[in-house]
Amino acid sequence: MMWCSGQWPVPRRSLHPTCLMCGRLVCGPHKQMVQQLDAGPVRRLHDGTPFLRLNPSRMCRRISSPWSLPEQEVTEHPAWAEAETDALIAAVKSAGHMGWPAVRQHLETSGFVRTDAQCQVQWRQIADPLCRMDGLDKMGPQDGTRLRETGDGNVGERWQWRDQAIMAEIQELHSDSERPASQELGGGLIVWTPLLSCYLSSTSICHPPSVLLPDTIQEDFLIGLSAFFRTPMTDRTGLLNKDCSLRLTVLEPVPDRDHSFCKSLAAVMDARAAYLVSRAQSRGCQLEVLWSGGIDSTSLLVAMLRALYPGWRPWNSDTGFEGDKKHHPAGMIVRCSADSIVEYPWFHENVLLPLHEAGAITIEPLADAEEVSKLWEAPSSRMTITGECGDQIFGSQLLEAAFVKSELTALYEHGLDAPWQDTVLHALLDMGIVRPDYKERWLHWFRPFVEKCPLRIVSAFDLLWWLNVACKWQTVCLRLFQRRPRLCWADLDRIVHFFQTEDFQQWSFVPENHAAKMPDHRKWSTYKQPLKEYILDFTQDKEYFEKKLKAGSLCQVNDASRFVILGIDDKLNVLRFGQTCCLPV
Repeated sequence: MMWCSGQWPVPRRSLHPTCLMCGRLVCGPHKQMVQQLDAGPVRRLHDGTPFLRLNPSRMCRRISSPWSLPEQEVTEHPAWAEAETDALIAAVKSAGHMGWPAVRQHLETSGFVRTDAQCQVQWRQIADPLCRMDGLDKMGPQDGTRLRETGDGNVGERWQWRDQAIMAEIQELHSDSERPASQELGGGLIVWTPLLSCYLSSTSICHPPSVLLPDTIQEDFLIGLSAFFRTPMTDRTGLLNKDCSLRLTVLEPVPDRDHSFCKSLAAVMDARAAYLVSRAQSRGCQLEVLWSGGIDSTSLLVAMLRALYPGWRPWNSDTGFEGDKKHHPAGMIVRCSADSIVEYPWFHENVLLPLHEAGAITIEPLADAEEVSKLWEAPSSRMTITGECGDQIFGSQLLEAAFVKSELTALYEHGLDAPWQDTVLHALLDMGIVRPDYKERWLHWFRPFVEKCPLRIVSAFDLLWWLNVACKWQTVCLRLFQRRPRLCWADLDRIVHFFQTEDFQQWSFVPENHAAKMPDHRKWSTYKQPLKEYILDFTQDKEYFEKKLKAGSLCQVNDASRFVILGIDDKLNVLRFGQTCCLPV
């Protein structure tokens, strides 16, 4: 469960806006707001129903400024009856911890059911925030007004942090308070934020635009590609960085393929876990695993448990804790949230709780996104392990566009096996990221990058995986540190990304393994099947193996820092709006 570094500005109005709370396409509970923005078709499943993620508790419930809504007639919602308010409160109290589907089932059982889609969306917009609302037990029919206000798409005031944060920085620079010390910049940026691209589009440093100007994304191809992925990209091959308007530094180049590599994924997973256990022991550190309930974090947690307690399995109560604390005195801490448990309740009940009750592990709550973003403040005696880089090894979240209608129409219509020129490039043209008259120039810039891949790039699946592993890797590895005001190299060493190794990359470069990442490109449920097989071997949970879908586990931290921090350079200077910096002579 990681935080994403702010909204990626969309290049033009005809696209879906991205939510300032999660950086993803506005969908699901935001359906009505999308229609008001006239942002194109709502994302839908093949049967035409609005697309809602499996874990509704992670859906954002606010649309933030700076989006300006066109003047349109407001759709009247059906009148609410007092009994319906009571029923909704009772349903949330009883089943809210299990998400919207359970709330809806409770309502239907009580005889309160609304069949039209608009009402369903409205009810869900109301139910989701209530599932986290303090003092719910004290609510009653008199709170009906509050419920109606919650359902109108404007939960609380719209966020104005960006302008407030920038103005605060300006005032601080003009005040008598201590000014920030001058910095000697490094040779290039190792990570940068979407805000920086806004400044590149701006004619006024104090008033960056809310969206990227078309000229910026069309003239600077790497920024355009970043707008497509909605993530700042740094090409680890170095080929796409050359003509970028930003000076970028690659920390971890893509390794050359080792043709002698023949390890299985299970062997790589087990070796990585054994190394981390040994590393923690030698440093006297306590292992801390962040578990989101998703495929990546569950598989790494399984690997760590296999390393610590080789003989224990949840389906065999006769096995004991052979590793126990005599091999690792500090034990292991598993940090999870309510969302983690909702995403994989079986694992929590049948694996984590028995181990916790036996004293083999310690379960600690991870309250919210704010707590995740401040992991560097944890005790220095801990070594924190995350599931970052798992997506980069296996593919991309954009693969989902082949199964859900979005602005990536070509990918949805032709599928993941279609040539990348007919899908990904077609989408870039449709979105206005690549101008038709720039197509040949863009291909001339892009083809060397495609040819650099250790595997032959033919299909959309191939290209989206290669873009993810080559260009998104560095940003993903560093995004946890983008809010910290100061950094040192020791900070980066305290947080370990389980999949950030050369062995995992070499495994992904083997053609047979590449084909196994998603055996059936027509079924989204087969994505990351090798990891699900690894989990299955440990849990024997066939339902998870057969039905578990990839679900985004990013959450958004909203504070002023995301609007004033522009990037981090290769000397670990954190570049903030308004700071005075000295370039080396």
